[in-house]
Amino acid sequence: MVPQIPKKLLIHSAELITRFEPDKWGSPVWEEAAMLNNVRIEYCSKNISDNTGMTISLPAVLFYDCKNSSPAVVFAVKGDVIGNRTVAAQQINFNGKTFTVQTVEALYTDSGNIHHYEIGLV
Repeated sequence: MVPQIPKKLLIHSAELITRFEPDKWGSPVWEEAAMLNNVRIEYCSKNISDNTGMTISLPAVLFYDCKNSSPAVVFAVKGDVIGNRTVAAQQINFNGKTFTVQTVEALYTDSGNIHHYEIGLV
């Protein structure tokens, strides 16, 4: 069994905002989804490749533990669907900076349950 990320390492809080594609009247909808607690944001210089082969530099990664972080939220990138609405963008506000969610990676336990998420931010 893989132990959860200890709360003593999950020292940050951040605001998660979700913007959906325009509704039938053409107005984009900003929805403040949650104030995330017991998360960790690490500044880094991680390079990843997207599905077109382009290299993207991630200046930060958010760690969200499925047991110790709260509240339960759905992380998404542009084009994902939450409920019946298509996501235009998700943003994280942290320490006066606004980041956009670029990648969502679920990491699993040996038993197949999601252990934590690593959210790539730009």
